[in-house]
Amino acid sequence: MTASKVLTIINGWLHPHHADETVPLPNNPPEPHQPIQPASGCAGYQIGIGTILHQQQKLVEQLNEQLNLPAELQQLFDQTLDNLTHWLHLLPAHPQHHCEPAGAIRHALETAFWSVTAMQQIHRDHDLYPDQRRAREPLWRLMAGVAGLLYDSGRMTSCLVVQQSSAEQPTEPWPALQQPLGSWLQQHRITQYSPHWKQCDTDPVKPLTPEYTAINLFLLPQLTPRAFCNALQPDGDNGTLWQTFVSALTGQKNGHGVSQIIHAVELARLKSIKLHFEHGQALNQITKPVKVKGQPEAEKDDERSWLKQIISNLHAENIKWAKESLLLPWPDAVKSEKTPEPDILLRQWNQRGWLRPVGNQIVFRRNGHLVIALQPDISRQCKQWLSTESITGKQHDQ
Repeated sequence: MTASKVLTIINGWLHPHHADETVPLPNNPPEPHQPIQPASGCAGYQIGIGTILHQQQKLVEQLNEQLNLPAELQQLFDQTLDNLTHWLHLLPAHPQHHCEPAGAIRHALETAFWSVTAMQQIHRDHDLYPDQRRAREPLWRLMAGVAGLLYDSGRMTSCLVVQQSSAEQPTEPWPALQQPLGSWLQQHRITQYSPHWKQCDTDPVKPLTPEYTAINLFLLPQLTPRAFCNALQPDGDNGTLWQTFVSALTGQKNGHGVSQIIHAVELARLKSIKLHFEHGQALNQITKPVKVKGQPEAEKDDERSWLKQIISNLHAENIKWAKESLLLPWPDAVKSEKTPEPDILLRQWNQRGWLRPVGNQIVFRRNGHLVIALQPDISRQCKQWLSTESITGKQHDQ
């Protein structure tokens, strides 16, 4: 896409057409292939970003655990998240998914979570020494997290018109590409507003088009702190980090970026959407059986999840805790011949976001034994599967 085309697109968003559809709030979200149906609007009101993010506190904590960033890099991510929340406020993400107030922020957090999770399985920096690769790992996690967080921002700001709900002298609609929605509400002392969809013909399960992802670059300097760009361009770097980030943000591969990460960000967006249709939230897959290649369909449907089987068979002496995470001896916890290979389970559980890395390691050593740690939410679910003897076991804190 040429620069002139990008400017043409941006100009179109700066001078939008009148809205013709409102945000639907269905009890049961339609399937992705169904057409968008007009419905009542999703009303919003002025609220602080702290209150919005508090509603997503568990997901934010899980995302931060996956990021595992040093303080200076965590601050860059937190500032970006605050900026995005201030910009999108209580907007929904799409007429067909995450339609609730602040659904856009929920969808962004989920996409960031799955982007970071997938990135940990992708090899990069092959030409560097091991100590150099370890030093750059936090930068890669920051890059994947911010790319996932902002990936859908261009489409959401482009497809919505926000107007004051009722007033004797109504204001102009929210200038979505020029000012955060939170600032606009404060400036005009608006207490209630109504978002409406413009023509939004993007099928949520198809990749985002360049017309939307090009807007991400326009919003980038307004959503990220100045130090973020410098952080992704360290001294002596050949530009791989920054090129991968820009390519992931636009969905356009180039010769300098790590193509697997670029693809992973789009897949993370789709995962958030598909899990929303299935469960209503992205981190709620725990009760579904893990599907193993080659296993008969009947067994896939009838058997309990492998995780439930493994937890139920644990002995009291094998139950260890680190803060709120259940530790499993690995691969010793997988003893049954009916379960898949430990490597298969490890890959599937990590892809689902069930594992809590320590440092940058999924399998790590504790008290001389190899173990894996489950995410706190998953660990709490596992408690009901432990035998009575195991539940009474002492929980150990790190």
